[in-house]
This record gives sequence, structure tokens and C-alpha cells, in this order.
Amino acid sequence: MRQRPFFCAVHAYFGKGRLFLNILFYRDSQDQLFHISPRQRRVALALSLIMVSFTAAALFFAQVRLPVMASFFPVLSAWGIMGDILTAFILFNQFRVSRIVPLLLLACTFLLTGLLSLCYLLALTDMLPASGFLASGPQTASWLWGFWHTLFPIGILAFFWSLRAKLPVLPMRLLPRYLLAATGIVLTVALLLLVLATAGQGLLPVLVEGGSYRRLIDSGIGPVVWAFCALAFVFSIFPYKERGVLRVWLSVAVLAFLLGITLSLAAGERYTLGWYGSRVDSLIASTVVLLSIVSEVNKLFLRLTRQHEELEESKCALEEANEQLKELAGIDALTRIANRRKFDEVLRQELNAPQRQKEHLSLLMIDIDFFKAYNDNYGHLGGDMVLRTVAPKLESEALAHFGFTARYGGEEFAIILPGHSEQEAQQIAELMLESVRSLSIPHRYSAVSDQITISIGGCTLYPGENTSAHDLIGRADEALYQAKAEGRSRFVFARSGRPRRPFS
Repeated sequence: MRQRPFFCAVHAYFGKGRLFLNILFYRDSQDQLFHISPRQRRVALALSLIMVSFTAAALFFAQVRLPVMASFFPVLSAWGIMGDILTAFILFNQFRVSRIVPLLLLACTFLLTGLLSLCYLLALTDMLPASGFLASGPQTASWLWGFWHTLFPIGILAFFWSLRAKLPVLPMRLLPRYLLAATGIVLTVALLLLVLATAGQGLLPVLVEGGSYRRLIDSGIGPVVWAFCALAFVFSIFPYKERGVLRVWLSVAVLAFLLGITLSLAAGERYTLGWYGSRVDSLIASTVVLLSIVSEVNKLFLRLTRQHEELEESKCALEEANEQLKELAGIDALTRIANRRKFDEVLRQELNAPQRQKEHLSLLMIDIDFFKAYNDNYGHLGGDMVLRTVAPKLESEALAHFGFTARYGGEEFAIILPGHSEQEAQQIAELMLESVRSLSIPHRYSAVSDQITISIGGCTLYPGENTSAHDLIGRADEALYQAKAEGRSRFVFARSGRPRRPFS
């Protein structure tokens, strides 16, 4: 099945890499992605101050009745339920990767909260059956609200207790068992509480009478719920410096939950300013953790994208560097023409080329005459100058005839002439002699001329003639030695042995 890019990226980072994900304590994590930045702390603090300020202002007008907006509560509640369920889904997946027990407890808390708030929405909007086993009664919605707002802070307290208990990471073999058991327990608890609030509502005391919350407050149930939530908030903010992204935004969620209960109790009844304000706080409580996790995963995706782009750029740069290295590895540092290694490679290719069966192949071995005497009298820098001057001249003449030139070693050069017969190669050799003499480089210590000259030994292979590179070079070398023996400043070919006299 084809995966979407977003989930592929997350899987590649969290699953395939099998990294230990820890968004609870960033200081223990192998990756600093979930380290909360000062900017994120400031945003969380600013949102908290805005909620506190809004709640403080609303408390003075909490009991002011407002028009009944039939669509307001279902819309906000639906968003809140979706936020709780998605948060639980993400946390369950985080638990599957990390196998950290506190994440499982937190996921169960959000899942149970989402299910209970869904039942509360159904009861308050008369969506439950009017008769039968799960028939909604006058206290059903009130008790579902009570269960929801009591179990959420209890789940948060259990989460923070598990953090302080430092429970070990679960073995992989126990993971499916824990996931199945946790999900089953949450669903069972939600169902039992729904049954209790509907079929068993006669066993429960009255919390809301005539739309008033006075019985909820006077019975002590409301203050107990508020106390649980306040305690959960206190536990969520200490220790402050050790909190990562999840814990910081979980603190904001618990604060929003606490402020929502405060406004609900202060409002005294439904459809007042306090009641509407509490719905907004509940929406923030159910979505802020989800948004923070999605934001972090989005940052992860962006970072993976940037890393992929950087890898592609590095790959291209590396390929270019490799090409440059290959070129540099085949270039003689002094003369800037091909070196012996490149020559061996090209000669081997030419000998094995398919066209060898139909074409000639000629090789010229060239030596600068009396180069040692030049070095001894003009110095090594002068000798280097000669090599740097002669080499490009030979190369340009060879390129004019589609030949390949290389420095073979010392003052010796080699030219490969694919597709050139012996007669054509001899003509090219004669041009080489002339071109070097045309440079007019003085050499008073040469025995054959008063300027730099060269000697050339050549060898030509006929079409279909097979031989090794070693044998071809050896035959051209023998011709070169013969040219030297016969007076230098000339060329001799191995096959014909016909020398050319020096130019006058």
C-alpha cells in the first residue's frame, strides 16, 4: 500500500530508525527535536495569561444570561471531541514507538475524556434514546459532565505519578498486550459510566435542578472536581525546568480545563456568559496538546525535507568533486597534460576498442634530447620551463590529428594516434619535430642543435593485429632508442626502421 509522504517521513524518523522517542524529558532524549525553545515557552505563557485574564474578567459577569445559540455548543463540543480523540491517537502511536508507560496513561486519559464528552454532547442535545436501557434522564448530562471533569484530572495525576515513578520501558513482546488491555479498559469504563448515568441515574444524587448548578456546588461535588483539577495543574507545572514540549502544553491544557470548571461553577446555570466561556476553555484544553504535537511533527517533516535537500546537494557536490578528483588523478601536475596513469588507461581502451579490427593504431614515444645536460646547466627550474613549454605544443599538434598526449615520465612523452596508419603517423611525427624546433628554446649544451629538439620512436599496429600494451610500448621504445643511437632529432618506426634526418 502506498504511504503518504507525511507518514513516510514520520515512519522513517521514528520507526525505521528505531530511535528512542522521548517527548516527556527532552534532556534524556537522543534527539533534541522536542526540546522546547524559549519562544515556545513565551507563547505558552502568553496563552495562559490571556486565558486567566479572560476568565478573571468573565467571573464578574459569569451569571449574565445570553441568548440561546443552539449551534454554538454542538459545534465547539464536536471540535473538542475530535481534538481529544486525535490527541489520544497520536499518543497511542508515540507509545507504540517509545513503549513509555506514561504515554499510554496519557493516551487513555484523552481517549476516555473524548468518549465521555461525546456522551455528554449526545445527552445534552437529546441524541440519546428517549426510552429503553440507555434512555437519557434529567441528570444524565450533568453526571456525564461530572465524570468527564473528574476523570480527566485523575488521569493527569496518574500520568505525572508514573513519570516520578520512572517506570521501565516495556519489552516489545508486551506492547500488543498493553495496548489491547488499555483500550479495552477505557471503552469498558466509558460504557459503564454511560450506563450509570442513564439506566442507573436513579441511584445518583441530583446535581442540576431547573437548570441551576446550585445543587452541584452545595453537594460538594463541584468543589471536589475543581480541587482535583487544581491539584493536577500544580503537579503539571513542577519541576518547571525539566519540562519538554508535551509537558508544557499539557500544563496549558490543564489550566484551560481548570478555568473552564471555574467559569461553569461561577455561572450557576447554562446559557450564561460563564457557561459559554467555559465551553471555549474546554475547546482549548482538548486541542492545545494536539496542536503542539502536530506543530512538532511538522517541524520534523520540514527538517527532514531540508536534510533531504542538503543530502541531494551534498551528493551533487560529491559527484562533482569525484569527477574533479578523477581528472586531477589523470593530470600531470607540472605540464597539465595527461599523466602516466591516464595514458595506461587510454591505451588499454584503444587496444580493446571494437574498431581495432578495422583501424590502425599508432604510438609515438618522444624524448627531449640531452635534457639532463639542460637541467645540469640551466637548472631544474629551467628544465621545468622546457617541459611546460614542450608539452602543450605536442598536445596541440596531436589534438589536430585526434591524438592523445601524455607525459610518460621525466622528459619522455607518449602520443596515441587511433586510426592512423604508419605513413600518417610518420607525417605527424615529422610535424612534431618541426613544432618543437619552432619553439626556439636555446640549448647550447646539445650535441645535435643549439636549441631544444626531440627524438621519436613509433610503432603502428595494423587492423586486427593483437598485442599487449606492454609489447606495443616496448616496440616504440626500441624505435626511440634507435633514433637516439642514430643521432637524435629524428624519428624511427619499429616496423620500417626508416630514420628521418634532422631538419636543416
